[in-house]
Amino acid sequence: MEKSQQFADTENEVLVQECLQVMARLTGAQRAHLHFLSQERKFEKEVYFWADAPEGLLECSEMTGIRLDHPWWLKHLRAQDFLKIEDLSLLPEEIVSDCRILRDFGVNNLLILPVYDGKRLAGMIRLENVALELSLQEVEISLLHISAQLIVRMLSLAHDLGELRRDRARMVYHQEYDDLTGLPNRTLFLERIQRAFEGHSNLLFAVLVVDVDYYQLVHERFGRAIAERLLQAAVNKIRLNLRVEDTMARLGDDQFGILIEDVQDRSVVEMVATRILERVREPFVIEGNEVAITASIGIALRNGHLRTPEEMLQEAGIALLEAKQSGRGKWLVFDESMRDELIRRMEVENDLRRSLEENRLVLHYQPITELKSGKLIGFEALVRWIHPKRGMIWPTEFIEISEKTGLIVPLGLWVLRQACWQMRLWQERFPVTPPLMISVNISPRQLEEADFSEQVKKILEETGLPPSSLRLEITEHTVVQRSGALIEALDSLRMLGVQLYIDDFGTGYSSLGYLDRLPVDAIKIDRSFVSNLGKAKSSQGVVQAIIQLAHELNIEVVAEGVETFEQHRELKRLQCEFMQGFYISEPLDVHAVERFIAGRSGFVFGAD
Repeated sequence: MEKSQQFADTENEVLVQECLQVMARLTGAQRAHLHFLSQERKFEKEVYFWADAPEGLLECSEMTGIRLDHPWWLKHLRAQDFLKIEDLSLLPEEIVSDCRILRDFGVNNLLILPVYDGKRLAGMIRLENVALELSLQEVEISLLHISAQLIVRMLSLAHDLGELRRDRARMVYHQEYDDLTGLPNRTLFLERIQRAFEGHSNLLFAVLVVDVDYYQLVHERFGRAIAERLLQAAVNKIRLNLRVEDTMARLGDDQFGILIEDVQDRSVVEMVATRILERVREPFVIEGNEVAITASIGIALRNGHLRTPEEMLQEAGIALLEAKQSGRGKWLVFDESMRDELIRRMEVENDLRRSLEENRLVLHYQPITELKSGKLIGFEALVRWIHPKRGMIWPTEFIEISEKTGLIVPLGLWVLRQACWQMRLWQERFPVTPPLMISVNISPRQLEEADFSEQVKKILEETGLPPSSLRLEITEHTVVQRSGALIEALDSLRMLGVQLYIDDFGTGYSSLGYLDRLPVDAIKIDRSFVSNLGKAKSSQGVVQAIIQLAHELNIEVVAEGVETFEQHRELKRLQCEFMQGFYISEPLDVHAVERFIAGRSGFVFGAD
């Protein structure tokens, strides 16, 4: 069989081959077939296809028995942008002969793209055995249609070769560059890294991965248009710190890659990273809105041992994760310990996620009492993890990993729901005035959730616990950040009627200076100061200063970690209102709590 005269031009053949190749690789297809329809609305017997083989564009006469001019095919092709067939057995009996031919050639699934010449259906492109989890984005669908349209133009000879070349250039541009920023995309960035590997320079080169912190919050608060303008402005600021020969690329929504070549030592790279962070930290003004953000950077250095571009980008990504999880707004250089830590963290995360699903977490409750009277006022809920192989795992091991991986959000909601539900049961069983309260620790990551106050409200409604019986504890480290979003979140929670406590107070002593500007009801003095009462005058001075200032601001004080009678007596002398610690009781499981308070009139413990 001879090729159609329309393909006599060698350059046209090459263009068709490139288009089919692009479409196959975009979809993960094993083969890409081209059929075209004559003016008489019959598919020609010539069938061209591209396969991942040296031959490239080949004839495949064996496949011409497929009757793609059948009314069923034509109807469905005209009805949608593309026809996806995941299981050939689902096709109707009327085209059973086509299915048989497809199966004989090892075809498992199809993606068929109609191509038009104006309004006329001019042909179709059949992509065979596409990726199983194929999910096309808008840019990818657009690129498929651009490629298909190129083929139509060549088949109909509707445009001159110059227009085809311009379309080809646009297609190549979309393959290698980002539309929003004009930066190279991930594919081109990896090619540039590979070129750096293949270079003959003995100097150092580095890959940086830059992530814009809190970009999603900006997107939610100000909308997509301002968020995209912010990214463009951030790109411009970052590029001011780079040389002309450095490469910057967009790797994801809010993530960028930078390739810095031919530097003498790592200090140059670290200086560039520092300058980028300083630039990005400067407030942006977008359409009259002042937006403050930070960035985090992971750095991978090529020091002599040969690696692939993907490995180098992966190492920079691991360093980025460490930078974000250690506080954001900083840079870190990759080392192998980070990889080991990431693997350990992933193992713990996976085990913890399964434990959440399988209800292997439990809560223990530590009593909180009034110092003056010894009266029980409530409990702090503390999560414990019962591992199927390792037994009881303490929070010091898994809470930090939960924070870093984001699992703390569902874990925190589970703890809050369980604690509220349990306290409501105890209030009914052990009525007292005022009712017993429950105190629950809240993660900074939970406060970043836009609907966190709504989630708390929903849990209170579901469990029937009065808002006044719930105390939410946030660490002093969280409060020190004092961001506008944090204050808004705290105000929303206060409006629900819950009380807010600052936990571990005293570890960030500067917080005393702005305590009056925070919407909190009580502070909990860190156990490190309580444990040194009677031993170190500095601890007694800090505790006394905290209590006096809190009282002047009408804020109550709870002492954590009270273990001895001497500590209890000193706190009482300093007029601290409440305490918790082993002096009263260790954290207890549900049954131990009920034994602890049952039969004790007025629930009085530890009174003088």
